[in-house]
Amino acid sequence: MLLDQKSGNVKKYFKNAYDVKICDDGSLWPVRFSDKLFSEFHKEESRRVRSYCPSGVGIELVTDSSYIKLHVQALAFARNFAYFDLYIDDVFIETVGAEPVKSLPDSVSFDLCRRHLNGKIKDDKKMQKVTIYLPHLADVRIKAIEPEAGSIVEHCSDEAMHKKTMLCLGDSITQGMTAKNPSSAYPVQLARFLGINMLNHGIGGDIFDEKILDEDMNIKPDIITVAYGINDWYRFDSVDYFKKMCKSFFNKLTTLYPEAKIYAITPVWCSSEGEPKAMGYLYETRKEIEQIAGRFKSVHIINGLKMVPNMPEYFVDGVHPNDLGFMHYGLNLLKEIQKRK
Repeated sequence: MLLDQKSGNVKKYFKNAYDVKICDDGSLWPVRFSDKLFSEFHKEESRRVRSYCPSGVGIELVTDSSYIKLHVQALAFARNFAYFDLYIDDVFIETVGAEPVKSLPDSVSFDLCRRHLNGKIKDDKKMQKVTIYLPHLADVRIKAIEPEAGSIVEHCSDEAMHKKTMLCLGDSITQGMTAKNPSSAYPVQLARFLGINMLNHGIGGDIFDEKILDEDMNIKPDIITVAYGINDWYRFDSVDYFKKMCKSFFNKLTTLYPEAKIYAITPVWCSSEGEPKAMGYLYETRKEIEQIAGRFKSVHIINGLKMVPNMPEYFVDGVHPNDLGFMHYGLNLLKEIQKRK
């Protein structure tokens, strides 16, 4: 049995995607953005590639199958690895994938018989909820979802319809760079902690820019996280220009989503804290974000320095957290949000 583009309800097996497009070759492409935003990202090749990656997206279903096989195709990548994370009944069970991306096989298999977990063995017809998070930093298309022949497969989309939704806006760190596990990224962790749907709008290299907010997108988030600033600090020559961009961004965001609870996270620690740029030191940029975002009643400020331990061993390159750093990020962000409920 194959679940592919010929299956009428195959899109319902995807979670945390804005849409699931059917490509010319019949493969399924779960996307995070609208066509309008894609046209903006296409202006720069690195942004195009990063926007095509299914960061935060998963396949979720309930089945009595003893295995699931994904028929996949990996295209471009933002980082040269591609891993899938398997959860069974919300327990993290296994990571499967490849590094480099070109070594990823055409099909990836997941054994769902884990006797230690719930006693399931082959052919026992025990139903389980299966969640597979897709590679977050590689453009991966799904040609088909293949459960065991004769098995029962049900989608979870009806349950998801009644959950709250979180929109995560940000740069490469929000996208999940540079965790190896896709479910390590803090938006995935936070969504799992809170039991809500999530749409990850993180794009590596992004800055405060109102053009990344599409007023025509069919979304109504209950919670929004905003985490920009590090690229602005590196890139901008003028503090006044940065302040203008930041203010315009929050003006548009709060106008589009007046009912949402918005959490603005200032930049996390980085190894170049003591190096001044054209805009000064990074701590000065944090203060500017706090002052600008803090003027909006629906925006709550969260100190990014509390998110990840301020030590190099929690980062891959002094800027991007590793998997352990992201674990701290997710837990600390959850704590800060719960304080402000």
